Amino acid sequence: MNEEEVVTRLQQAAEAKKKAEKDAAEAFAAVVADALLTGLKPAAVAKATGYSYETIRRIARAKNIGRLREPTVTSRKKAQPGDDSLA
Repeated sequence: MNEEEVVTRLQQAAEAKKKAEKDAAEAFAAVVADALLTGLKPAAVAKATGYSYETIRRIARAKNIGRLREPTVTSRKKAQPGDDSLA
């Protein structure tokens, strides 16, 4: 096997690896989204998958899933228009 054939095989293997990783990430995101939409809490999803809460939040945002938890009293106060106090 000459050098050109080896390089071609390397490139093909690298492309196959990238595609497999992309496919796996998409499948993972779909399952995470399904779990969140069925009512599983993000912390439970994070614990079950070993991924961080932030990763789960990013997936939810990318899948256009709304709030992952109810707003706290503090966040509700901050969201009120015209309230400049540091609640």
